[in-house]
Order: sequence, then C-alpha cells, then structure tokens
Amino acid sequence: MKNKNKQADKQIRLSPHMAYNLKKDPKRLAFVLARYAFAAQMTDSCESILELGCSEGIGAPMLHKGTKKYLGLDLDTPAIEAAEKNFSTESVRFENTNFLGLQESFFDAVVSLDVIEHILHGKDEDAFFKTISDNIHSDGICVIGTPNATSTPYASPESQKGHVNMFDANRLKSTVEKYFKTVLIFSMNDEIVHTGYYPMSHYLFAVGCNKIEQG
Repeated sequence: MKNKNKQADKQIRLSPHMAYNLKKDPKRLAFVLARYAFAAQMTDSCESILELGCSEGIGAPMLHKGTKKYLGLDLDTPAIEAAEKNFSTESVRFENTNFLGLQESFFDAVVSLDVIEHILHGKDEDAFFKTISDNIHSDGICVIGTPNATSTPYASPESQKGHVNMFDANRLKSTVEKYFKTVLIFSMNDEIVHTGYYPMSHYLFAVGCNKIEQG
C-alpha cells in the first residue's frame, strides 16, 4: 500500500513538447486520452500490454491500471526519459528503441495509437505489423488507432507532412486481416467512439483478435 501511495503522490513533470501542446491545444490532449480510454476498455482482461510508440507514456496508467505488466517502446529519447520519470514502476517499463522487427516477449495485448500513419508504406509497414504479430499471444488482442485518410484535407500542413501513410477503413481492415482472424473497425470523432459512416470519421480503430500464424 505504501508503494502505491508513493507512486500516486509522484509529481508529473511534462516535457517541453507536451507542455507546449497542453498550453496551445488542450482539447487535443482530451482526444488523445479518450483514445487511450477506448484501448484500455478493449484490453481490460489482458494481464500484460505492449505499447508500440508510447511517446511520453501518458496512456500507460489507463492501460496498466496499476496491476498489469506494461512495456512502452518509442524511438523518441526525450519522450522516453519523461515517461520513465513520471510513470515507471516495478511492473511498468519504458525502452528507447526502434521497435520495428523487435521480438521482446509475448503479451496479451499490443496497443499502438497514432503511429502507423508515420511509418512508410512497404517494407517498414510490413515490419510494423509483423512486430505486433511476433510479440502477441495467439489469442491476444491488438488495438491500432490512426487518423482516417478521409480527414487529410482538413489536417494542418504540419500534420499532413508527418502523416506519410494514411489508411481508410477498408484498407485498415484488410491490412490487419492479414495478421488476425477477427478484425473489428470502430470510428471516432473528437472523443466519441461509434460505428457510424466510416468516410465521415476523423479517427479509426482496428481491434484484432486471434492472430494468424505467419509462415
């Protein structure tokens, strides 16, 4: 109990990047946290979670819920340093690494939000999905979140520059189906998750279950 209280009392120190975003566009943080809330619900029964592209780890507390094994991986060194200072515990770890092609362990769930749109189509995209498959149990759950390709005309120039690999609902589903037997697509507008008309959705989730063993 003392360790839990000590962790709860731990001060959160945001990195300059996160502090800037919170000050300039706080509603975006609300949307990001809502995405993590959905992923946490989908993985509620999972005892171990791997997050690919965890950034500063702001979603880690919702995903591990204080009891689960959690590992967050990211290539951004300052982000991982902030994650380690703010959220690391005995069961919550972060690593600064290029996770493409990495085989760490087998987890009950793999979560990756706002990552795939930054990974080039082709060999790197294949490596991303293979990394998910290589690190998840056969009956595990993956949750992938990404902006909808149909939202591109409304994105800022900075966003469009970094989003080099956009998916619409059909492409996201067909791609994840190469690795999982069951794939469910959900839509999201602002912080609301729904199953409405995909082309009018700003954000998409793919939930994959029961992986297909790769040859």
